[in-house]
Amino acid sequence: MSNKKKKPAAGKSVAGKTNSGKKIPDNKKNNEKKKAEAEKQAQRVREERLKAERERAKKSEELQKRREKQRVKDEKAEKKNEAKQKAVSSVRNELNSVRSLFEKIGKKLRYYTSKEFLGSFRYSRILVFIVLPLVLIGVGIYLFLQTPLVAVPSEIRDLEFSGRIESAATAKPSGFSDSQPAMFIDSVGAHGTDDFEFYFNTNVTLDDNGETKNLRFGNPQENDCILVATVYDEDGRVLYRSLGLEEGKEINSAKFFEEISYGTHDVKVAVNAYDSETNEKIATKYAKIKLSVGV
Repeated sequence: MSNKKKKPAAGKSVAGKTNSGKKIPDNKKNNEKKKAEAEKQAQRVREERLKAERERAKKSEELQKRREKQRVKDEKAEKKNEAKQKAVSSVRNELNSVRSLFEKIGKKLRYYTSKEFLGSFRYSRILVFIVLPLVLIGVGIYLFLQTPLVAVPSEIRDLEFSGRIESAATAKPSGFSDSQPAMFIDSVGAHGTDDFEFYFNTNVTLDDNGETKNLRFGNPQENDCILVATVYDEDGRVLYRSLGLEEGKEINSAKFFEEISYGTHDVKVAVNAYDSETNEKIATKYAKIKLSVGV
């Protein structure tokens, strides 16, 4: 048996040696180790760089969001301030217009009452051009305030008529002669159009239960229409309302809807006239009356 050592096969090596039998240099091992460590360090640097970039991007996005919120907030504040300034400017312009108008009126009044103007006109012209127009305007305002359009609430003035007529037990034929209703019509002093007439007791007496026997609400024979009467106070509270009253009839007994305190009360009665065939409203008139309770 041979004592020679076996050589390693080609391509194989023994620890610390090449397959040629030579040892691997130590500096090569160190270089490979350093290279592996350098690669790890480079990987860490790349990861830290990516992390830093992500943090910068996140901060940039948050900063952009804060800037956008602040921009929206600033725009709202600016719009609010513009609206406020516009409102103030509008009020200031209105005040300036009113002030200018009063200044013009004041100048006109001072001129028309000055000695220069009065000395250039005769007193008859002053009466015609100044006093008379003012009187006419005052009379017109007074007459307008006396119309049902102003004195009668719209819910009473615009009341629709359903066609319900007072029963024969409530609406009695008028017991007056032809000349007597005219006297009561004149005593009522109703305001409104001349399309119809009515009469109503100007001082109605109520008992403790709110009932009366002297209402004396009448529809003259000459009307040719249906009448509905509504008694209401200064607050527009309806105290009594009749059904349709045919011409030639009157109502004396009635019960009021609301409880009324003791004493004498100034109220109004509004009377609507309706076409007897179509139930369409014709006109409205009203008068001032008194209600006496327990007096």
